[in-house]
Order: sequence, then structure tokens, then C-alpha cells
Amino acid sequence: MVGPHFSPDMHFNRRLLRAMRYTFFGHLCGQLCSDCQEDLAHATLRLYRPKDGDDQVVARATADTKHTHQILDAAEAEQKADRLLVEADLDSEGRFNVVLDEEVDYDGDAIEVDVYLESVPGMPEGTEAGPLQVSITTLQPQWRKGEEGARFGWEYCIPERFWCQVRGQFGAWTICGDVILCETGAPVEGVTVIAFDRDWIQDDEVGIATTDGNGRFRIDYLQQDFEPGTVIDVELVGGPDLYFRVETPAGQPLLSEDPSAGRRSSRENAGPCFCVDLCLDEEPDDPDPEVYPAFTHVGGYDFQTDIDSGPAGTGETVRGGRAFHRTLRLNGIMSKTLNGNPLEYKFQYRERGASSWKNVTPSQLRKMKIGTLEKVDTSVSPPRIRTKDYVVGGTPDSDEVGVTPNGNWIPMPQKSGIFSGDGSFVPNHNQIQLDSRTLATFTPAVDLTGIDAGESAEAPSGASLVQNKHFEIKMLVRENPPNSSPSASTEVGHLENIAINNRLYDYVRHPNWMGEPVDDGLAVAMVNLKELGSGGCEGIEDALNVRFTAAHPNLGNVGITVEGPGGPYRTSPTPSDPNVNGSRDENLYGSIDFQNISGGKKVEELKNCAYVVTLSVGVLLTNGDRVPSNRHDQIAFCKG
Repeated sequence: MVGPHFSPDMHFNRRLLRAMRYTFFGHLCGQLCSDCQEDLAHATLRLYRPKDGDDQVVARATADTKHTHQILDAAEAEQKADRLLVEADLDSEGRFNVVLDEEVDYDGDAIEVDVYLESVPGMPEGTEAGPLQVSITTLQPQWRKGEEGARFGWEYCIPERFWCQVRGQFGAWTICGDVILCETGAPVEGVTVIAFDRDWIQDDEVGIATTDGNGRFRIDYLQQDFEPGTVIDVELVGGPDLYFRVETPAGQPLLSEDPSAGRRSSRENAGPCFCVDLCLDEEPDDPDPEVYPAFTHVGGYDFQTDIDSGPAGTGETVRGGRAFHRTLRLNGIMSKTLNGNPLEYKFQYRERGASSWKNVTPSQLRKMKIGTLEKVDTSVSPPRIRTKDYVVGGTPDSDEVGVTPNGNWIPMPQKSGIFSGDGSFVPNHNQIQLDSRTLATFTPAVDLTGIDAGESAEAPSGASLVQNKHFEIKMLVRENPPNSSPSASTEVGHLENIAINNRLYDYVRHPNWMGEPVDDGLAVAMVNLKELGSGGCEGIEDALNVRFTAAHPNLGNVGITVEGPGGPYRTSPTPSDPNVNGSRDENLYGSIDFQNISGGKKVEELKNCAYVVTLSVGVLLTNGDRVPSNRHDQIAFCKG
């Protein structure tokens, strides 16, 4: 039998495919019900190769995803470890951007898409729950090729039936609903919703929430709060039996359901995901004066619970130990008015230990959406809601409305006629986008051009890694009544300690041959091979020592990978390894022998071929919403 013939051109094209840069980006969420979903914030996306010899790959890649979901136990997840292509953390909005470049042996084929979860949205910090891995689907990306490689975008929401099962595994239960006017269906903003569990002996409060500009609310609670055997619940089966009360922020009742509503079939034994529509007979008074503004978050981090922000704290995130950099989205709770008068706000800052505060000026702001201008267009049938974004900082686009600062104060837009006039402004509770690089001097870049891979990043005379700077940030509000002077300001949020590091680094990769300068690098990532000497073209025979330097004051994971026939071979060096020096969390450098990378395999056992060594350096920074990708350096060698 004559076997298949592969021309040299086909081999060449295959090599091109493997050398291509593939960028896989998108968004993942979980469906709580038909009109309520949640982002898979800070979950970990894991991409795998399909199992060799699996003849069902095509069938799974074309199957409806609702038939491919599976919760994996620890053993099942571990069985897939050797097929892992790459993993990446999702940001606070469930978005991801994964690059499969030359360090990943991938040529555009089908991939298995999994998500690793240590918690689910709404779980209180510190809640004990075992992590689990969810297999979503086998996907054949439809790559679109361009000058910078191939790209594929994928947005997917895990269906309600399966996602709520996942939430149930964590014991994390939620109520998602909205409050509307019974007569018109218009959403009701700023009212308080309280959920109760109807019990035989006494009724228990499940949780409380405030509706947003779309009338929506969410209440999160834990299974342990109502499960059989607790003090507050003597029922023996099922979930809570829910009924609700709706109030103004001042406590005036707007809707008081009878506790017997909890015994209806639609309310009894509610599951991990419960959705409800509540309607009011009458529209409450404008809730804005009762909603008190507050600065509470940096990006997605609540600075009271998610940042070690006490005076003696690190100023870093509690989870992951990340300092902050670049532009910071300061946000919390916003109202258009304060005590019935138009509201203005501003921010102040000072470095820890300083006595005086400085105003955040308009020049320190970057453009950010703080809400939406909504207007009902009755000139068309049926009427449509037209919207424009309100922005603070920067220059608004033609389809945006810019807020003009009053000195350093930012006036909240007052428009409130959704059916008449210019429309109604609905705040989204963003406050400012602060460029943290303007808070202090973070330039020039640290000059490390005198070192080579394997040497300490603090080796040059007078050079050192620049540690985090620590700041306080607070928000002030005031009333600005028409035809009157503004009131005295009031503090409505004080972040006592936030660690910021915007210092960059200049260095040269493999300076002894074909030096590659890196200007304004986020971190130091340098790799070289001792055996290549000063020319870079020597062949490798029976010894291979990888020299590396990985440095940043907030150093994350450091990994070394050797790719080629029989590989990849991987290791994560530590100061306890022979010839590795420095500190694991700041300045790691030295040399590591190939046998320590390969798990005992000797260099002379490698096939004669080309190999690539990659150094991957993680950096523990965030802007509150996203984290930077790992820094990399690579070097190739020929065995034989």
C-alpha cells in the first residue's frame, strides 16, 4: 500500500501554523434565570488539547453545549493536566484574553474549554468551600487570520440549569429580581427589598438589597444559613420558602407580602437560583435624596474587605497580594442629589505619613463613564429609549456627554425628565478614573542595562528595585444649591492604605550577542544559556544550564519551559534549588541545570533537534479590574 505523500511545502505550512500567534478572547458568564446572569469574575480559564486518539472530538465540537457540560472531581481534573495548553484568570467582568504563541505547541485545532472555580459570585470572603472544575465544551475556533496572527472571539453563558447546579455545589444561593410599577411596568430605582424565609416557628430574614437604575436587585446567602439542623430553621427538607417586603430607604413600606406567600408552589423550597418580579401599586417619592453617596471600591475590590487597607496593612489585595498600578476606577454608591440639592464630589490623596492632602485635579483623570442619559423617543412607534453615555475626564466623543468640572469638584448631572426635556441621568456608581502615575514620581525607569541573565537585578552600583508607595485616598461631597453658595464638604469614604507601584525597568536581553534592549519594561525577565557563550551559535551536547533573572518588587510565579521533541519540560525555580539565589517574591536569579527542569532526563538523551527555552515571569499588580499578563523571554538552541 502506498502511504500518504507530504510535500516539502505542506511541511513548511505546518510549521507556519505552529509558529502562528493565536489570540482567544471573550467573555464567560453564568445564567441565573432567563433575564439574569452573572460574570464569572476571577475564575480561571483552562484550555486543553483533546485526548489523543479520541474519535469523538468532532462530534463534541459540533454538539449543543448544553449536552457537553460536566462537573469534574479532583481526579478527573488531574487526569487532564498533561494536556493543558494554557490557563488564564478572568477579570472582574468575566473577560479573558489568551495568547497561544510559539511557546505553546498549538496549530489551530479543537480545544477543550474548562473553568476552574474557587468560589462563585456573591460568596462572602473566607467562606469554606472546595474548588471545582467545570468542563464546558470542546470548541473548534473559527480563526480569523491577520497580520498579527489569528484571532477568535467567544462569548458564552453557562445555562441556568447547569450553572445553578454549580452554585449549589458551593452552597451559594441567590435571589435575582426586579421591582416595577404594576400599571406601567417602569422600573423602580433605589428601594429596599428584604427577603424572608417562612418557617413554622419564626420567620427569618434571608437578606436585603437595593434596586439599581433598572429596578434590579440581587440577594446572596448561603445554604448553611437555612439548612436543617441550624438554630433558625427546624424544617427538614428543601430550600427557603420566600416572601418579600419592599420599602423606601427611610423604611416606609411599599409592598408587604403576607408570610403565606412563602407557601405558594412558586415560592416554596426555593433552589440555589431564584428569580422574582415584584410590582408596586404606586411610584415612591424620588429615592435619590435618601441614597447616601460613598466611595467603597477600587475597581472590583471593596477596600474594606478585599484590600489590606489598615494603617499597618500591606495596601495590597487580600487575595493574591497584588499592588495597584496605572489607572484606577474609583467607585461606590452615587446619588444625583444630597439632602435634596444638586451634589458635587471630589477626591483627595496624600502619601502615607504626609500631613497635608492634595486635590485630585481634572488633569489626573482619564475618561470614564459615570452613567447614562436616557430619553424616551415618542416620535417613533413603538416608543424607543435613546441613550448616551455621561463621561468624566478626557474628551467626550460625539455620542457622549461630558461633565464639566467645577474647579476640582465634579457636579452630578441633574437631568431627570425621561419623557420630556433632555432626558434623565441614571448613575452607574463609577466616580473617577484616577491615573495613579500622577500621584507621585515614578520616573525615570530603573537602569539595569549592566546585568546579564543569571545576575541579581540589584547588581549594578546604585541600582535597586523600587518598592511600593503607599497612599491614602478619600472622597468628599457637598451640596451646591441653585442661586446659593455650596455647603461645607463631608467625607464619604476613606481608603487608608493602598500600595501603588508604577516604576518601570530598562535592561538588555542576552547583551553579549544580538542584544535586545527592553525600555520601560514592567518587570525584569531575562534568560540565557551558559553553554552558548558569547556567540549564541554553539551546539549543545551534554550540558545545559539555564541562566535567568526574574525581578519586580511584586514578583509572581516564575516558570522555565524547554520545548522540543519529548517535551515540554517545566520547572518553577526557588531559592532552595542549587545555584538559585535571591528571594521568591522580589528578585530571583541564578542558574538551573536541565536535569532539574526535566525531572532527571539528561541532555545527551535529547534528540538532535532545535529547542526553545522560555522564561515566564508573573507580576502581582492590578488596576482593580484587570491584571497584567506574564512577561516572557526566550532563547533557542540546537542539540547535536
